Amino acid sequence: MLIATLNHNLPNWTDNLVNQLKRDPLFSECELMVIDNGSSEPLATSTTHRLEENIFFGGGFNTVLEYFLTTDHEYLYFLNNDLVFHGPSFLTTSLREAKEADAAVYSPTVINASIDQCHWKQMWNWGKGLRSVKWIDFQSPLLRRDILEKIQHFPDELIYGWGLDFYAGCIAEQHNLKTIVSDTHTITHMNSLTFKENKINIGVNEFCRNAETNMNSYFTNSEYNALYNELRTHGETYSI
Repeated sequence: MLIATLNHNLPNWTDNLVNQLKRDPLFSECELMVIDNGSSEPLATSTTHRLEENIFFGGGFNTVLEYFLTTDHEYLYFLNNDLVFHGPSFLTTSLREAKEADAAVYSPTVINASIDQCHWKQMWNWGKGLRSVKWIDFQSPLLRRDILEKIQHFPDELIYGWGLDFYAGCIAEQHNLKTIVSDTHTITHMNSLTFKENKINIGVNEFCRNAETNMNSYFTNSEYNALYNELRTHGETYSI
């Protein structure tokens, strides 16, 4: 399994993520890719690769994906660098559950470290075990090789990261591949720390406006427009 994360001016959080992962015995069998995404501050000690400029989440994901497809790894775990979890079995549990559920796309449930929780209700913990959903929010996606080989490269218009999750949902739907969320495996996402700690050279309102505009423009003019609208509605209204 290839484990990847991006760091942009949050080296302590990135190193914290890696130190948590190291508790799991499975970590020693995995390849780690820590990409510094154009930081202007000192690098995380766990850094393995460095980009000269910030190409945001979407560009970073494509960089990792390009490398992944040259390897023989069966899974890619692409983690936000500001995740918090407990215990020595994060990787082991994720991989076991993904395999048990035959999931091409898998995620733990996510608690955001704020009063407001994830807008997409399928990411909440419903206490129902392994749930089949139409797509997952890309806070900690575990993706199997078969869907990544079908994706090959996420659309460049999605450079800010918004819409990668919908795109993966469209590909999964198109090829009848399973997407699974686990209620038995929950993580905390500190959420948007680069903005909260003023570590990025773009305002949150400008970023969100650009990301939303790019995402809507891409899907409106793509073959996935109707499915994209269906997936958004599903994510907002999901219930058991």
